[in-house]
Amino acid sequence: MLATSASFTLAQNLDNAAKDTRYLALGDSLAFGYDPTVAVNLNNYHGYPQFVSEGIHRKVANASCFGETSGSFLAAGAQDLGCSAWKQAGLPLFVPYAGTQMDYAVNYLQNNPNPQFVTINIGGNDLGVLQVNCNFDLTCEFNALPGVLGAYGQNVLKIFTRLRVEAGYSGPIVLLTYYVFNYNDPVQVGAFTELNGIAAGIATSFGAKIADGFAAFQAAAAPFGGDSCAAGLLVKLSNGTCDTHASLAGQQLLANTVLGVSTVK
Repeated sequence: MLATSASFTLAQNLDNAAKDTRYLALGDSLAFGYDPTVAVNLNNYHGYPQFVSEGIHRKVANASCFGETSGSFLAAGAQDLGCSAWKQAGLPLFVPYAGTQMDYAVNYLQNNPNPQFVTINIGGNDLGVLQVNCNFDLTCEFNALPGVLGAYGQNVLKIFTRLRVEAGYSGPIVLLTYYVFNYNDPVQVGAFTELNGIAAGIATSFGAKIADGFAAFQAAAAPFGGDSCAAGLLVKLSNGTCDTHASLAGQQLLANTVLGVSTVK
């Protein structure tokens, strides 16, 4: 279910959502701060860009979208895990835009009088789409993973090319890598290590800094047997288990990781 309530309020006047902003946040539900345990209301969502914005004293235009994949980031109609359905349902975004998140980013960077910082996380849902398409069959997933990672690399290359070349943005960019839910699960660790490595390699070649969300969660989860849920880093569900999305503590940790490599103060 995408929505838990048909009614919602906006965290800010959407007509002014990007006005006077100097920080552009791009990504999926992680940057969006999505929490499945609360009503759909932007005031209930607290993603790492909110805390980064406070840390660098720059107002943020958060263009992230729930369920975005690297493919849907670039092209309307590409498979995602909820972004298109979210928009079609008329559910709120932190900044309003038609078309793709990529197009919004280029337009923002070309027209903002003084963009000073960009953060991005994208690709976790690419692995989610793989699982869905394979009906969660591990053999299928292993066989299809190389193709998914190859397409992901091409998408990340296109994203950074458009940010740097088409948009002409030469300022600081930080790529945040993905954490793992259970660091004792070799399948999770292996898949996210490969995904993060591809993104980090491409981002670095475009002069971006890498905020290692994988390592930050790993260190914090270590005293809890590598379990990000037990460490309080994931949203707790009523049955005592955890959702895959970062809790408030997890989001703050990710923000601190971004701030740790940021040159914007």
